[in-house]
Amino acid sequence: MIDRVILKQAAIALFESVAREHPRGHQASKAARYIVTAGDGAEVEVMLEKNDGRPPNLWCSERAAGATLIAALKPKPSPAAQLHTKPASNGGTSYGRHSALQHMDQLGNADLVCFAPKSIAELGQITDRLLTVTKAELAG
Repeated sequence: MIDRVILKQAAIALFESVAREHPRGHQASKAARYIVTAGDGAEVEVMLEKNDGRPPNLWCSERAAGATLIAALKPKPSPAAQLHTKPASNGGTSYGRHSALQHMDQLGNADLVCFAPKSIAELGQITDRLLTVTKAELAG
């Protein structure tokens, strides 16, 4: 298995080459937010956790990931129905996901998956899929 620091560096380099920075920008040490433009012009939001203590978790919508990739890599599901269901210290409820996702248009309140790629090959599979997503698939 490849070192997680090297894999994160590879993921950032890859997304810097195939995507553009999300209008909400990156978080300095916690997350990198991108928009991948697929072949038919579909714009796919992606967020990469880049903080040191975490694996290179890559978040995208369930629709963008597609059933085939989900079956192959078995990402962690994060259904929208589970948002705001956990108690927060202020008496309300917490968002329940990485805070960098909350204000992203496609990802903030959607059904998501969280990939934890273990190799450059898996990272490539995910990226290849995101580059071929269609507008129709994103629309559902």
